[in-house]
Amino acid sequence: MLKVGQTISGVEFKPNHFKLLERFRGNYDDERFNYYSLIHNGVKFKHYVGVLNLGGLQIEVLPKTDNSPDNKTIWKEHLIKMLSKVYKLQAHTPTNAQQQLKNSSVLDVFLQRFLDEVEKLLHIGLIKTYHKETANRNSLKGKIIWSKHLAKNIVHQERFYVSFTTYDRNHIMNRVLYKTLKVIPNVTRNSYIANKANTLAFYFPELMDITATDQTFDLMRFDRKSDGYRDAMSLAKLILLNYVPDNHNPKNSVLALMFDMNKLWEEYVFVILKKRFHNHVVRAQVAKRFWEYKAIRPDIVVYDQTGKKPLIVIDTKWKCPTDNKPTDADLKQMFVYHLYWQVNNTVLLYPDVGRQPYSGDFHSIFNQDRLLGLTCHMMYFPIDG
Repeated sequence: MLKVGQTISGVEFKPNHFKLLERFRGNYDDERFNYYSLIHNGVKFKHYVGVLNLGGLQIEVLPKTDNSPDNKTIWKEHLIKMLSKVYKLQAHTPTNAQQQLKNSSVLDVFLQRFLDEVEKLLHIGLIKTYHKETANRNSLKGKIIWSKHLAKNIVHQERFYVSFTTYDRNHIMNRVLYKTLKVIPNVTRNSYIANKANTLAFYFPELMDITATDQTFDLMRFDRKSDGYRDAMSLAKLILLNYVPDNHNPKNSVLALMFDMNKLWEEYVFVILKKRFHNHVVRAQVAKRFWEYKAIRPDIVVYDQTGKKPLIVIDTKWKCPTDNKPTDADLKQMFVYHLYWQVNNTVLLYPDVGRQPYSGDFHSIFNQDRLLGLTCHMMYFPIDG
C-alpha cells in the first residue's frame, strides 16, 4: 500500500503522482484492473509485481511470500533474477558502465537489454524491406488511387495521389525500434541508459512516426532476414504497449511493466526445469478435455525422453501453505491430474521459504484402507534458482 506523503527512494509520493495513477487506470473498475486498487489518497497493490514509472517517481512493486522477511534488497534481486531467466535479460554492458547498473531498477534491466539488442542490430546493419506507401506526389509513380486523387488534386492537377512499393529502411520494425529509443529517456532516471538511447537513435535514418498497438506486433512476420529482430521486438512491445505518454510534459508520462506473480513463478520454474531435465521432455500448459468444452491444463508436465509417456505433473503455487498442508481444492485438482495423465506422482511446487517437503497418498474410493499408489508431493523450489 502506498499513500500520498510517503517517500520512495528519496522521492515523495505527491498528489500529482496519485492523479497520474488515476489517469492510467482509466475507467476500469477494481475487478478488471489487476495492478492496483485506488484507496483514499493512495493505492493498494494486488498480485502483480514490477515497476511503475510516473512523473519522476519510480515505484517498484516487489514479490513477497507469506511470513517471509520484508527485505526489499533481497526481493528485488529475486524479482530481477526471475525476470532475467524468463525474458533473457542478461545484459552485456561495457565494463565502465557495470557500476552504474549495479543498483539498477527493475525497469532499467529491461531497458538495458533492449538497448543491447538495438546496438547489435545497428552493428549488423538495419535491414531494408519492400513495403507499400501512399503519397501525394509531383511525379507519377505506381498506381493512382482515384478517389483520393480526385478529392485532393482538383486544384493541384500537377500532383498524383498514388500507391507504390518502395525498398528502404522505413518499415514497421525499424520504426518501432526508433520509437522505443525516443521513449526511453522519458522513463528512466539512469543517465547512462538515457544517453545511450539518444546516441543509438542518432544512428537511425529519418523514419516515419508510429503509434504502436497490439495489432502492430500481431501483424509482424519474421523471416530469415528479419529473425534477428525478434528479441528487440518482444522488448519493444513490453515498453510501448505499457506506455501512456503525456504530450504536454513527457516527464509526466506513465510506464507500467507489471507481471502476474503467479504466472511469472510458473514460467520461471518451467525455464529452470527444462534445463535440469535435459534427458526428458518438459512441456507447459498441456490441455486435456475435461467436461463438455472445458479443459484442464496443469502448469508443467514432465515426459520421458520420447515425449510420449508422462511421468510427473507439476502445479506451481506462489504462496505458503498453511501448516505445511495443501488445501482441499489443490488436492482435488492434483487427483484429477493423476487420473487424466495416468501418472503415479504429482507435485505442488511452492517457493522455498525454509519448509520441509511433505508427501501424501490418495486412498481408493471403494476401500479407503487401500492406497492407490498415487502420491502428491509438496515440494519447495529455491527462488534464486
